[in-house]
Order: sequence, then C-alpha cells, then structure tokens
Amino acid sequence: MFRSVLSLLVGVLCPLFFFACSEPVETKIVHQPFLAFPPLTVPGLSQKELKKIDLKYFAHIQPGEFLMGSPDGEKGRKPDEKQHRVKISKEYFISKFEITVREWNEIVGELFPRGVQFFVPEENNALLEWFYSNRKQRLVKGFISDKVTNLKSLSSFFSKFEQFKKSGVQKLILDTKELSSVLQVLAKVNPRNIAIGRMSRQEIDYKLKTLKELWTNHINLPVTDISYTQALQYCYKKNSHAQEFATIPSHLIFRLPTEAEWEYACRAGNKGVSGLEEGDRLSGLMANINGGTRGSNIGKVSALINRNKLTPALPNNPKFAPNAWGIYDMHGNVKEWCYDFYGDYPTGETLLDPIGPIRGVKRVIRGGSFLRAAQAARSACRESLEPSWRGSEIGFRIVLGYPLR
Repeated sequence: MFRSVLSLLVGVLCPLFFFACSEPVETKIVHQPFLAFPPLTVPGLSQKELKKIDLKYFAHIQPGEFLMGSPDGEKGRKPDEKQHRVKISKEYFISKFEITVREWNEIVGELFPRGVQFFVPEENNALLEWFYSNRKQRLVKGFISDKVTNLKSLSSFFSKFEQFKKSGVQKLILDTKELSSVLQVLAKVNPRNIAIGRMSRQEIDYKLKTLKELWTNHINLPVTDISYTQALQYCYKKNSHAQEFATIPSHLIFRLPTEAEWEYACRAGNKGVSGLEEGDRLSGLMANINGGTRGSNIGKVSALINRNKLTPALPNNPKFAPNAWGIYDMHGNVKEWCYDFYGDYPTGETLLDPIGPIRGVKRVIRGGSFLRAAQAARSACRESLEPSWRGSEIGFRIVLGYPLR
C-alpha cells in the first residue's frame, strides 16, 4: 500500500518539478492604455443653475466633435500627436484665464501662500520713504493694526526699506504681500491731504495710482511653481467652499480639464496650429511666447517679440485677444496641467469623452509658456511631467464640469 502511494506521488510531483526547472514560457502581456468607461447620463442644467456660473470668468463650452492631434507636416509636430476624432458629449465651463496668484491665495493661501517679487519704480520711492519715516508718528501709527493690514508683511516692508536705504542700491524689491500691507494703511491715512515734501496733490494721487497698478498687475499674474497635486488641492478646497454655500450647480465640480477638453477649448473650432485668428500662425504678437527669432514663430510675422516675463490676467484689460470662444492665454504664458495620465493616443473609431490612460507615471501638461517658442505652444503640442514637478513655467486653469468617473 505504502509503495503504491509513493509511486503515485512521484508520478505527480516529478513532472511539476521538471516543468518548474525548465525554461520559462514567455507570456505576452497586452496593456490596454485607455479603459472604456460606460457613458454617464447627466442631468441638464436649468436656467436657475446656469445663473450661478460667472460667465465673466468662465467660457461655456458646448458639446461637439473635433480632430485631436496634428496632421503630418505641421511645423513642430511630434510623433505623439497622431490625429484622431474625439466627441465631447457634455457641456462644461473652462476658466477664461489661468489661475492667478490672487485666486490661489484666496483658496489655499493659508496652506501654500504665494507672492510675487518685483522692482518698485524709482519714482515711487519718495512716497514710500515718507511712509517709512512717519511709521511711528501718530498720523500713521494709529492705523498700523491687525484690523487694517497684515502686520507681519508690513514689518517685512519696514525691514526691507531700511536695508534699501542703508545699502544704497538703485532698485527696491518688494513682494505683493508687502506692498498690499502698505497700501492698506495708506488708504486709511489718505496722504493726498498731507503735505509731503514738495509733492503736489496730483503727484501724490499719481504715485498712489501707480503703486496700486503695480500691485494689481502682479497679484493677477498666473500662479506658478504649482505641482499637479497642489492643483488638485486647489480644486478640492474650492469645491468644499462652493458646496457648503451652494454657489455652483449641484451636479458640477471644479476640476482640471481633460486633455481632450483642453485641446477642444484651445482650438475653438480651428484645425490649424493655433486657436487664434485663422489658426494658420502663432507669434509673439498674438501670444506670450518666445517669438524673438523668425524660427520661433509660425507663419508670417511683422515683428519679433520676446517679452521674457509673465503677463497678468486682467479681464477688463487683457494683454492679448481671446480665441473665438472667449478664452485667453491658451498659447504661452504658463504651461497648464491637465487631468490625464500621459500615454499614446489610442487607435480606432471616434473616442467619446476620453480621460486618458487608466494608469501611468506622468501627467499631461499643455500650452507652452513665455519661455518657449511657438512650436511648443501649438494647439496639439503635448508634454508630460511627474505630478510632483513644480517650475516657474507651470500653472493651471480649471473646469467647472461633470465628474469624470
């Protein structure tokens, strides 16, 4: 009996042993980069809900189809821009401008404050020196309180101005928080009614105006050095506030645009290199890109321009014209994070509301920047970065739309 059982075990285990020790069988694993989710049925937006959306800051994007990617022969084209048809089936609202320093600080400023440093024009030094010199006088001192301004930022201004006077350097450098703290106190003091040296009332008014414009321009620059995960945090905090006070339609959320939504909005119906004018050219005259050489522009241009700095998002005084759908700075200024993992475009029929690969390492970033040539700012141009990456060229804009999954 024992021998029979032993023979049976040997007969079963030996083949397994030899199979385990043999050469491994090569198994081909097929990765499906884009997972097809069943389409979601979404409720339409009523007129009452639509009134909650500020169309001064958001462009209303209607559903439609377009060719995503670029045709062979487009100047600057990359291999990962294969053309394919995409259908956007749901309306969404995309911010007309990139998210600014002011907007960032309003939502997540307590956790991740952002400021912008800049040179103060020399013509304003006399007014700032009067403020600094009179900081301990009753006229000014009475308004220096935490009810009026940020005392920490104001203290930083006083320290910087003292160093500026001692060092004898030509340019005073401040940041938006420091200048804001000064302007808040000056608004209470109202120096236009005070004798300041030989300055007339008109001169004082002019200097106050230029200081306010200086602050406004810099606080409305696109926020930069933002990682993908920080952009998600901004959306999360903005959603929490909006849902608490019911300030947006109940079925919509703030989020990053998908890569398809971004390009659809950027093109605004154009099939060429850009979503501006006829779509056949892109230069430093039309967008905040590095258009300082002929080769860094696309199409015929009358001037070569490289500003080499960010431009502010000012709805009442925009630097550049919008595209046909009323969206600004989709080309240049800052690179913008998109929702998707980066991956090759899928092949096949028309894609319905694609959201990119189901998994990946890097996230998609779009739009080029003020440091990049037109080729890198085309409607179809794709880049990718690790979600933790931050840089002086990187910002984002948001979408108010239906959840993606």
